[in-house]
Amino acid sequence: MDLMRLGDDVEAISQGYARAHGFRRDETWFLLKLQEEVGELTQAFLMRTGQARAKGNTQQELDDQFGAELADVLCHVVLMARHHGVDLVEQVERKWLVWHPDNLASAASGSEATTTGPLMAGTPEDAPL
Repeated sequence: MDLMRLGDDVEAISQGYARAHGFRRDETWFLLKLQEEVGELTQAFLMRTGQARAKGNTQQELDDQFGAELADVLCHVVLMARHHGVDLVEQVERKWLVWHPDNLASAASGSEATTTGPLMAGTPEDAPL
């Protein structure tokens, strides 16, 4: 599955859901829905790690819920990006993949990225971590 196909599929599902339940998806909806899903992910994480009540769920059920909430967050990030015309693949390439060790090695013109690249020299403000 690629990100464009995922975006098309979740957009179709989200539009159908909004139509079936009679609400409009606007800028505020996309942001608040993402926030809601992050809250549900937080709850699933807390339950999975024993920091909240498991509510009778087995560890496997808690693991499954955690995975499902991660998927919800991903899908809502994709939906929000599409709504605002953000090319996530391009942004990931610009923000994250420039720091990949293979890219650092080629940019270092023969030097080993593991010892001389930007990651070892300190983390620039633009680095994702």
